[in-house]
Amino acid sequence: MGRQKGKNALEKCSNTQNTTHMKHIILLLMALLPTTLWAQTDRGADLESEQPHILFEGLEVKGDIYEFTKVLQHNGFKLLSRDNNLREYIFKGAVCGLSQKFKVSFTKRTKTVFRIMLQPQNVPLDTYIQELCTRYGAEYDTNSRGLQWTLPTGAVMLATPNGYDPTLVIMDAQGVERYKFEDTRM
Repeated sequence: MGRQKGKNALEKCSNTQNTTHMKHIILLLMALLPTTLWAQTDRGADLESEQPHILFEGLEVKGDIYEFTKVLQHNGFKLLSRDNNLREYIFKGAVCGLSQKFKVSFTKRTKTVFRIMLQPQNVPLDTYIQELCTRYGAEYDTNSRGLQWTLPTGAVMLATPNGYDPTLVIMDAQGVERYKFEDTRM
C-alpha cells in the first residue's frame, strides 16, 4: 500500500507539472494573440492604401471620417450635421451638377468611411440614370429594388421603390469589409 501512496503522489506531481505547463502555454498564446491581430490589422491598412477605392464626385471614398470630411470640404461640400451615435455625417454640395444633401456613414472603431447615401432631388430619374451610366459604365443589373453597378472598387445602387423617392447608395468595397469586421464583433 505504501507503494500505491507513492504512486499517487507521483501522479499528482506529474499532473501538477502538466497543469503548470498548460497554464504557461495558454498564457503564451494569450500574449501572442493581440500581436497577431495587430499585425493583421496593420497589414490590412497597408493593403488598403495600395488598392483603389470607389469614386464619389471624382473623390475616392476612403480613410476615416475626419480625413474624408476635410477632403469633401476642400472640394466645396458643406458639413451640415454630425451624428456619432448613428455614425453618419450629413453634407450638402453639388452632386451631378445639382445642390444635394447626402449622408456619409463610417465604422464604429476606426471611423472608416464605407457608404454614401442620397436622395436625388429635382432630377428626372432618366437623367440621373444617364449620369450614373456615364460615371460607372453602361452595364448594370436590374432587380426589384432598382439598378446596381458592381465594380471592383465597390457598388453603386439606385433604389427605386414604388411610391418613394429614389435613393442612391455608393459603397466602397474596402470600407464595407472594414465595416463587416468591426461592426459584427461584440
